[in-house]
Amino acid sequence: MKKFIAALILLLITAVALSQTETLSETGIAAEVNGEIITMDTFLSKVLPNYTEISKRIEEVDPLFSEMLLNTEAGQKLLEEYERNSLEALIEETLLIQYAKEVGIEADIEALREVVSKSIMDTLTELQIEKSDADLFYILKGYIDGLSSYEAKVVRDLAYKEVLSSLYEAVTVNATVTEEEIEQYYLANSSRYAVEEERADMKVLLFDSFSEAYSVWKAASRDANPSSVLDTFPEVQSGSYTREEIEALNPELVKSLFKPTEGELLSSVVTLGNKYAVIYLESYSPAGAKGIEDVREEIQGILISEKKDLFWRIWQEQEFKPFKEEAVIKRYYETGGGE
Repeated sequence: MKKFIAALILLLITAVALSQTETLSETGIAAEVNGEIITMDTFLSKVLPNYTEISKRIEEVDPLFSEMLLNTEAGQKLLEEYERNSLEALIEETLLIQYAKEVGIEADIEALREVVSKSIMDTLTELQIEKSDADLFYILKGYIDGLSSYEAKVVRDLAYKEVLSSLYEAVTVNATVTEEEIEQYYLANSSRYAVEEERADMKVLLFDSFSEAYSVWKAASRDANPSSVLDTFPEVQSGSYTREEIEALNPELVKSLFKPTEGELLSSVVTLGNKYAVIYLESYSPAGAKGIEDVREEIQGILISEKKDLFWRIWQEQEFKPFKEEAVIKRYYETGGGE
């Protein structure tokens, strides 16, 4: 009875979803890209799970809107446009994978399939779920062939992400930054590195009793890396404090904290408010502006990221766009066939 009810729900869901794809190819092919076929199962595995989730959520939020989306001409047009965009995204992914293969970048599909299959089966075993029940679950989620459709989608998505990452790295590998560029960026963004108030960056551990604080301080003082000892405590706090904030808690600490440092453990347990504290002073920033040496790594990271994005956009325009324009693409939706 349980499976019968689930199957009935499936029938209702897929009836709605498939009504949105009735203009697609009846040949089992959604599109063909340079001779490579994008199957209807691949296409439907992209759109139907979203249809089922969208339908469920919209129905929960606004039944009227759900009715309009599924049963009006305007709603049908919106869903058809979504289908077209989804298919174009699959075509774009296929083209990128094909381009990457031409330049020697390729995902090991069989290895990925083995990993995904094993992961799924291990999960089913661990949760004591029968494969037939898992099939039904994924069918209800919108995967026409159940578990196999879901597995194929996961493998394809992983392969695409792996290829995209490798291709991006290959295209942007020569992105470098010169010292002059770092200096120019620093000068152009000097206001960003202004420090209105002097600050002390520190790690703090607070305790109710002196003996607890002292035992931790003692262990940290004997360690070559005191900061790492404090990091072993989940309650350690990292923060940036102004002179005014520290004065409000313990004025006597100002001289110990507001001074140039390369990182140091305070020489004793101190009081902060009504607590005992073990403090590791990480850095001190005087009022004024951070020097270029203090922000060099940050600026380098920003500029490298910008250059990589630039290289990628140039590649898309000069390499991928012509490759796409020369591709032979056949789309089997709307008319059921043709270019």
